[in-house]
Amino acid sequence: MVETTVSAKRDLRLIRLYYFITIGAGGFLLPFLSLYFRQRDLSGTQIGLLGTVQGSASLVAAPVWGRWNDRLKRPRRLLQAALLGTAVISLILGRQDAFMAIALLVGIDAIITAGLAPMSDILAVNIAEEVPGVGFGSIRLWGSLGWTLVTAVAGRIISSFTIYFAFVGYAVGMVWGAISLHFMSEPQAQTAGTPADPAISNRQLIRQIAKNRRLVGLAIALGVSWLLSSGLYPFEAIYMDELGASLTLIGLANALNAIVELPAMLWADKLLNRYTAGWLLRAAFLMQGGRMLAILFFPRIETLMLMRILMGVQFSFYSVGIIAYINTYTKKSYRVTTLALFTITLRNLVVMISNPLSGLIYDAAGAYWLYAFGLAGALLGWLTLQISRDRVSAVSEQHD
Repeated sequence: MVETTVSAKRDLRLIRLYYFITIGAGGFLLPFLSLYFRQRDLSGTQIGLLGTVQGSASLVAAPVWGRWNDRLKRPRRLLQAALLGTAVISLILGRQDAFMAIALLVGIDAIITAGLAPMSDILAVNIAEEVPGVGFGSIRLWGSLGWTLVTAVAGRIISSFTIYFAFVGYAVGMVWGAISLHFMSEPQAQTAGTPADPAISNRQLIRQIAKNRRLVGLAIALGVSWLLSSGLYPFEAIYMDELGASLTLIGLANALNAIVELPAMLWADKLLNRYTAGWLLRAAFLMQGGRMLAILFFPRIETLMLMRILMGVQFSFYSVGIIAYINTYTKKSYRVTTLALFTITLRNLVVMISNPLSGLIYDAAGAYWLYAFGLAGALLGWLTLQISRDRVSAVSEQHD
C-alpha cells in the first residue's frame, strides 16, 4: 500500500510536469501560426482550407488512436511516439513556403497529433483517481501555467529572432514531454478492456452513443457551437494585428486567459462536486456568448484583452466538464475512444466546413463578423444541451 501511494504521488508530479511542458510548448507556436501562414502570403481562404486538411485527417485518425490506447497495456508508449512525431514534423513545416507543401505537412501532423489530447487527458484522470482529493482541473492547470509563462515572452523572443523559432520551441517541448512520460508508471486503471467490457468496433461504439440521450445532446450542442464559432480562432491573432496589436501584445493576450485558468480550474473542480458536468458545460456556453457579445459592441484591443479573462474561466469549465461528462456516461474501457470521437473527430468534421466558411467571410467582410457567428453558436449550443437533458436523471441530479 505504501509503495502504491508513493508511486501514485510520483506519477501525479510527473503528469503535472508533462502538462506544464507540452501545453507550454504549444504557447510558442499556436498563437503565431496564422501569422506564419500570412507571412507565406496565404489568403484567408487558404488558411481556412488548411483547417479542412487538418480536420479531415484528424477525424479519421483520432478514433484509431483511441482504440489503440484503450486496447494496449502500455499506452504511454503510444503517446510518446506521437509527441516525437509532431516534434519532427513541426521542424520541417516551419521551413516551407509553398501552400501545397504546407498543406501536406499540416495533414501529416494532424494524423500524428489526433490522439494527443484524449490520451493525455484520460491518463491524467486515471492518475488523479489514484490520489484522494485530486481532480482533473488541478492537473490541467499546470498546462495553463506553462502556457502563461511561455506566451508571456514568446512574442518578444520570436520578434528578436525569426518566426521559425516558434517551431523550434514547440518541438523541444514535445521531446521533453515524451521524456517525462518515460519515468511514469502505467496506472492500474489504464489497461485493456476487461472480460466484462469486451472490445467493440468504432461503429458499435457510435451506435451505443446514439442510444444515449445525454451523449447525443452533447454531440449536437458541441457540433452546432463549433460550426459557428471554431472558424473564428485562426483569425483572432490577425484581427488583433489589424487593430494595431504587436506580437508581444498578442502573446500576452494568450497568457492572460491562461493565468485565469490557474484558479478557474480548481474552481471548476469544486463546482463539479457541487453541481454536475452538464452544468459546467452549459455555463461555458453562456460565457462564450458573453465574450462574443462584448467584442461585437466594443471592437477594440482593450475589449479583446479583457475578454481573455472570461475565456480562461470558460475554457476551464469546458475542460473539466467534458472529461467528467464522458467519464459519467461512458464505460471505462471505451473512454479514450469516446473522448476522441467527441473532441477530435466531431470537432474536426465540423471544422472541415467551418474554417473554409470563416475564411470566405474574412475575405469578404473581415474578422469582426466572425464574432456574430460565434455568439449564435454559443447560444444554440447552450439551448441544445439544455433541451436534451434527461428529465428522469435530472430528478436525481438536483443541481443539473
